[in-house]
Amino acid sequence: MKLLHPFVSFKKAINQDICEKIISLGLAKINENKKKGISTEGKTFNEKHKKNNNFDKSKILQNATTVDKTNEEIKEEGLNLNELIVRDSEICWLTDKFLYDLILPFIGKANKEAGWNWHIETGETLQFTVYHGREKDGGFYGWHSDGSSDFNSVIKPAIKICDNPPRFKPPKKNSDSQFTKNLKNNLIPDIDAEDLPLKKDKSGLASGFSVDEKKWGKVRKISMTLNLTDPTKYEGGNLKFDLGPHMRGNRFKVCDDSRSQGSIIVFPSFTYHCITPVTSGTRYSLVFWCLGKPWQ
Repeated sequence: MKLLHPFVSFKKAINQDICEKIISLGLAKINENKKKGISTEGKTFNEKHKKNNNFDKSKILQNATTVDKTNEEIKEEGLNLNELIVRDSEICWLTDKFLYDLILPFIGKANKEAGWNWHIETGETLQFTVYHGREKDGGFYGWHSDGSSDFNSVIKPAIKICDNPPRFKPPKKNSDSQFTKNLKNNLIPDIDAEDLPLKKDKSGLASGFSVDEKKWGKVRKISMTLNLTDPTKYEGGNLKFDLGPHMRGNRFKVCDDSRSQGSIIVFPSFTYHCITPVTSGTRYSLVFWCLGKPWQ
C-alpha cells in the first residue's frame, strides 16, 4: 500500500519522569514473572526468537550482524534464512490504565493527521521491551511486520478447556455458522474438534489465536512504539523502516526521532521494520497495536 505519510512521529512527547516510571513498572513486572517461572523472552510469530532455538553461538552472531540487511543480502552471504533467529529481547505485558490514557490520543492524532483514517475497534496489551546491549551480539529484532491485513490473517477464536496441560478448542457453531452459547450466555467449546495448536514450548496458544473475543476476526492495523530510554545511555538500537524498493530516495529510513526519550512513532502494522543490535547500554521501549477488521 502506497502512503503519502508512512509513519508519524511525536518527538519527546512523554516527559522523562513518566518514562522512568514506565521503566520501573516494566522491570518490576519482569522480575516478578521470573520469580514465578514465567518466560520473559520476546517471541515471534514463527517462533524464531533466540531462546527457542538450539542455535550455536556462531549463527547467533551471524544473524546479529545481518539484522539490518535484506533477505537478498543475507542469502548472498551464504546464510540460510530458515536457520537464523530474528529476535533477542526480554518482554512483559502491562495493563495500567494510565498508559492507555497516555498513548491512545497520539495514535488517534496520527491516524487523522496522516490521512489514514482507518477504523480501529480495539487494542492489544501493552508490551514493555528490553534490548540488552552487548558489543558483538546485542539485543535486536530483525526485519518483520507486526501483522498482515487480509482475512486469512485475522485472529482466530479459541476457548481454553484445560490448564495443565493447556488445551484449547474452537467455539462450537450451529447450522447457521453462528457461535453456540449455553443458558448463561457463555460460548461453548467444540469438544469434537481437534485441539488448537500450541507454541513449540507448549506454554500456550500458537500465534494467530486468542481467547479474547474482542480480538476475533481482527488484524493489527496501527502500531506504536514509545522510546523510554535516554539516548546517551545506549548505542545502536535504531528503529529502521523499509519503505519499499520503488521508494524515491532512501528505501531504508532510520527513524532518528525515535531516539529521543519519550518519542512516539506511529506506523501501519504491515510496514517492515527492525531494531538494530544494541551494542552497549540498554534500550527500553513500550509497544502497542491497534486492531480492526481487515480492509475490504
